[in-house]
Amino acid sequence: MQKPVTMRMLAKELGLSLSAVSKALNDYPDIGTETKTLVLSKAAELGYSPNILARNLARKTSNFVGVVIRDVSSIYGEMFKSLNEVARRCDLHLILYDTNNDTDVEKWCVQNLIDSMAMGLVVTPVSEDVSGIVEMARGRVPLVFLGGKVTDASVNYVCSDSTAGTEMALRHLIADGHRRIAMVCDHKKSSSRSSKLAVYRRLMGEIGEPERVFYSSEADGDIMQAGYCQGRRLLGSGEDVTAVFVVKDVMALGVIQALTEAGVKVPEQISVIGYDGIDAAALPMVRLTTVAQPRMEMAEKIIDILRRHAENVDAAPEHYQAMPELVVRGSSARL
Repeated sequence: MQKPVTMRMLAKELGLSLSAVSKALNDYPDIGTETKTLVLSKAAELGYSPNILARNLARKTSNFVGVVIRDVSSIYGEMFKSLNEVARRCDLHLILYDTNNDTDVEKWCVQNLIDSMAMGLVVTPVSEDVSGIVEMARGRVPLVFLGGKVTDASVNYVCSDSTAGTEMALRHLIADGHRRIAMVCDHKKSSSRSSKLAVYRRLMGEIGEPERVFYSSEADGDIMQAGYCQGRRLLGSGEDVTAVFVVKDVMALGVIQALTEAGVKVPEQISVIGYDGIDAAALPMVRLTTVAQPRMEMAEKIIDILRRHAENVDAAPEHYQAMPELVVRGSSARL
């Protein structure tokens, strides 16, 4: 097997110093154009490939961003695609970890990425208590939290405005003549879920209707199964609702499955609105009305914050709330 071409071999071949070859390959400004062209030409001819790990060790940084997601089957798995597109435009590479909602795995992932000299970290945390993650990253690597679990002014975060998004969904249902509106929630606490509940309670109070909230539990299984279980529970509760607002699109798919199995027509008998804007919501057999998070806008802001803080890891924290969009499809209708 042929030995890989090294910078030392290039230097010997060209009769140049190792320092000159290194500067030419790394596009340093204090190396002449003629020398740079000569080195790059010879490198291409001999098939030179840089040792990225060695380069990272020398520079004590890298051009990769670690993305730690608590569940890739959620909206954040799809958000990763938008992040990846933006990162490529900025000549950055992403490394994805799925923690499967395990805080010990999350801690290991974050530490591993820091030790590997990641340029930055994007984390959708398992818990609202992110003090351990913040302490690990402090002064070492830029960190941005994604999603509604963290809205602490002392850290960088990017999320969508869940208060505005929930109001869009519920006011749309009310404008369509619905009054008896139920809400289906997951069991995991977050500032996003709290804000959605607060809007629901406020608007139900405005129209003089009682709260009809159905919470999932850990025993319900994954997100879609939890939606299915709560859809069955809603049907068995005796509540005569005409619409359901579900805090996640994936849960909404489970709710629709439960309603359909019971012979309840969507939207003719019960309208359903989800939240997130996952790709599956637009499928012809689904056509879910939803509040879509602006994934590309959020991805651009995350990369922007990371690049800025890579220059100064101790810079003041930045916060960004993106405005979601109501996307009306076939799962909701006027009464």
